Amino acid sequence: MTVTVSTTMSSPSPHSTTTMGADVARLAQEIIKAYAGVAQDRRLLIAVAGRPGSGKSTLAYPLADHINELLLGHPVPEAPINAETAVASPPTTRADDDVAICVGQDGWHCTRAELDAFPDPVEAHWRRGAAFTFDLPRYAEFVCSLRAPLPAPPIPFPTFDHKLKDPRPSPTPILSRHRIVVIEGLYTMLDEPGWRETAAQMDMRVWVEVPRDVVFRRVLKRNTEAGIVSSELAEKRVNQSDMVNGDDVYAHRYKVTDTIYPADVPQ
Repeated sequence: MTVTVSTTMSSPSPHSTTTMGADVARLAQEIIKAYAGVAQDRRLLIAVAGRPGSGKSTLAYPLADHINELLLGHPVPEAPINAETAVASPPTTRADDDVAICVGQDGWHCTRAELDAFPDPVEAHWRRGAAFTFDLPRYAEFVCSLRAPLPAPPIPFPTFDHKLKDPRPSPTPILSRHRIVVIEGLYTMLDEPGWRETAAQMDMRVWVEVPRDVVFRRVLKRNTEAGIVSSELAEKRVNQSDMVNGDDVYAHRYKVTDTIYPADVPQ
C-alpha cells in the first residue's frame, strides 16, 4: 500500500504538544511507517497503557490527531486536554475523512447499576476501575470486531461520561475508513487471563512511564474534582484502589513495543 504523507504538517500543533509533543511526533511517524505495510482490508491497532494519571489519553488523542494531519494534509479537530490531571477527552467533532481514531477503554466500565449486582457491591464500587469492574467480554468482542476484513459495517463503541459517572454510546462509530485505531486505557496490555488475548491483537503496545508520586498527585486531584468520593476519603481510595491498579498493570505488561518517558515530569 502506498501512503502519502503531507510535508506541510511536520510537527504536532501547539495544543497537542502540551505534555508529549516530541513523543507524539515520533510515534506518529513510526505508526505511519507501519501502516504503509498493512493490507488494505486490515486495520493497524495501537494500545496505549500506563498507570492511572500517567497521561495515556493526553498522548493517545493528540497522537491520532497528528497521524490524521500527516496523512490528510490539513488540521483536524483536537481533543481538549486538562494538563493538571493528564486527561484528554474525545473531540466533539471529527474530520469527515479521518483515518486514525482514538478510543478510550473507560467506556467498558461496568455501570453503577451493574456494580450493584456484584456479589460484594460495596467492594465493587470502592474498587471501581480495577480490572474486575470492567466488562471484559464486551471489550474483547469489540477488539475482535476491529480485526474483521474491510470494508465492514460500522462498529459502535461506548465512551465514559464523567458527568453521568457511567458509560454511554459514542455518537460516532468506527467506520471502514478508520484504518488506524488507537486504544488507550489501563488494561489495554494487561498480561492476565482474558486481557492477554486482547493485548495480543495489538500491533503496537505503548507504555507511558511516569513516577508513582506524580501519578498519585494527579489522580488525587482528579478524584477530588470529579466528586468520586468525599475529599476526606479521596486519598484513602487512591491508595487502596487506583495505586493498586497501577501497580498491577505495571507488574503485568504484555510485550511492550515502546516506552514513553514524558519530558515534563521528573524521572
